[in-house]
Amino acid sequence: MTADVTARLAAGRGSVSNTQAYVSACHAVGYQHPDLTAHAEQILEWYGGEDGLDLHALDADCALLRAGAAAADEALRVARDGGAAVSAAWQGESYSAASEFIDRNCVAGAAVARALHVAVGACEMLRDSLGRLVDEKVGAAVSIDDRRAGERPAWLTAAAAVTGGGVEHEEAIEIVTQQITPYVDADIRTEWLTAMRSATVSVAAAYEDALRHLNDIPAANFEVPGQFSVPSAPTPDLPLAAAPAAVSALPAATVPAAAMLPPAVEPAPVSSPPMPDAAAVQPLPSTPLSNPSAQPGLAGGAPAGAPAMPDVTGGLSGLVGQIADALGGLFEGIPDSAAADDLPEPDDPVEPEGDEPERDVVAADTEDAVPEDVPITEDSAVDQPLPVDEPVVTDSAPPAPPPEPPPADPLEQPDEQTPCEIAADELAQVGQ
Repeated sequence: MTADVTARLAAGRGSVSNTQAYVSACHAVGYQHPDLTAHAEQILEWYGGEDGLDLHALDADCALLRAGAAAADEALRVARDGGAAVSAAWQGESYSAASEFIDRNCVAGAAVARALHVAVGACEMLRDSLGRLVDEKVGAAVSIDDRRAGERPAWLTAAAAVTGGGVEHEEAIEIVTQQITPYVDADIRTEWLTAMRSATVSVAAAYEDALRHLNDIPAANFEVPGQFSVPSAPTPDLPLAAAPAAVSALPAATVPAAAMLPPAVEPAPVSSPPMPDAAAVQPLPSTPLSNPSAQPGLAGGAPAGAPAMPDVTGGLSGLVGQIADALGGLFEGIPDSAAADDLPEPDDPVEPEGDEPERDVVAADTEDAVPEDVPITEDSAVDQPLPVDEPVVTDSAPPAPPPEPPPADPLEQPDEQTPCEIAADELAQVGQ
């Protein structure tokens, strides 16, 4: 067996060149054969079919496969030793499952090791077969040429004269026709050509046999062990970008109702004892008074930031109107001149401050504001000075506004308040 195919083929290349010269001379004088004389270098082509074959590379592959097979054998031994250790230290149903798993892995590992050994054998067999076939081919070519070693010089000279021309051309043709042609037709056409064909077919068969051995190896499947750790709690498979959207999508009406500010225009009605009928004290004027909110000192625009006041058109509007009408009836008996003389002129108009609520409604707890048997006096009617811009309308036709009275000293407050004074004080506290 040879490892250097190139060197081995070179050893028989001289004999093949002699055979090619003989066949070419015979073809020049009329000899023909489809496997020998189809073209001028057909003999060289038969012989050079294995040119470039590198058995050193194939031998290196065999070495790698041997190392892999040895590693697989060692891994299989370790796995089996581990199975034996588990068997000695573990019993029960869990051990049975683990032991069966290890055994199955050992079976798969053994299949891998066996496949590697088969591959090593196939490659080594291919290497050896190729080397042997090359040796046989070279040996056949050399041995057939050496059979006529004594006639070789004369035959080569005659063959060269026939194919190249020369002085002794007739003698050369005779030698080729009578001596070389029978040799080519007997030895080259039969033995030599058969040896070359056999080498070519045998090389192809060696490759096919190696592939067949490799393809017959079954695939090994290793099982993957299950999850030995305790599984964690399942988490929802949601995209990260969905979390802000879920927060922003919460309904806005989740604030408890108790935490919201009460409406400013509809406060809860104040429960109080019923007011006495103001019509029993004084008859109501035939002409309704103007809107109390338009009177100076009683109402005005609420400053910004002041607490919201109840709506005068709401549930208390009727009560406020009755009290205002009753007070208007009380003021009817007071002369205008006296009221004008007694009222002091304020230096500055009274304006509601931002931190005081408006005084445009009457409190509901003034049930004893105007008793029936209490006489109305002038002093009690003007107990608390109020800035008056317009006179109180008592008749259907409003009188002409009186001239502005001179400033007067404020009246001394009596020690004891009359019921009218109490009513006037309560009127100022309405809405607080």
